[in-house]
Amino acid sequence: MNYWNFVQKIMSKNYICGHCGNDINSNEGYYITSNGSTSNGAGYIYICHHCNKPTYFGIGEQIPGPIYGKKFDEEIFEDNLIYSLYNEAQKCMKVNAYTSVGMCCRKLLMHIAVNCGAEENKNFTEYVNYLDENNYVPTNCKNWVDIIRTKGNEANHEIVLLNKNDAEQLINFIQMIIAVVYEMPYQAKKYSGEE
Repeated sequence: MNYWNFVQKIMSKNYICGHCGNDINSNEGYYITSNGSTSNGAGYIYICHHCNKPTYFGIGEQIPGPIYGKKFDEEIFEDNLIYSLYNEAQKCMKVNAYTSVGMCCRKLLMHIAVNCGAEENKNFTEYVNYLDENNYVPTNCKNWVDIIRTKGNEANHEIVLLNKNDAEQLINFIQMIIAVVYEMPYQAKKYSGEE
């Protein structure tokens, strides 16, 4: 039988808290023992000293994982759905749901395109083309349009699982689009006193 034991001090661990996003160096928490013997290193639960929430570490895993991608202020978005979908993609990263990240990013591009003036009820390729043709995608990032089209289609239509690198790159691209379409115009208005 395995037992979780609380101790005031355990082996120190540096990590990014998956709950609050703070860079933590904690030595407080729990460790797992087998039949009451000392820790075998198979599992630890560290307690964040910022938010007091637990994070589990097993062999090669952290649950919940760190928040991936930029945190945007909700006020920059005209459409709350885009803010919610971006946060959903980030939450999928925290639990290693990489194919779901791809599907969220695909849906995000569709919503962003419609929010930028594309007609509703079009196919994904038409939405991506709309963003490209209407200069929402910077010239030196146009190859990303094809990457997100390919990965989004794989995640949605094929029996293929996306990996961590795929998901990270998709979020990187999406946050660049969000910055160009929403954040930079909002900051410019705010800076010039229009907001």
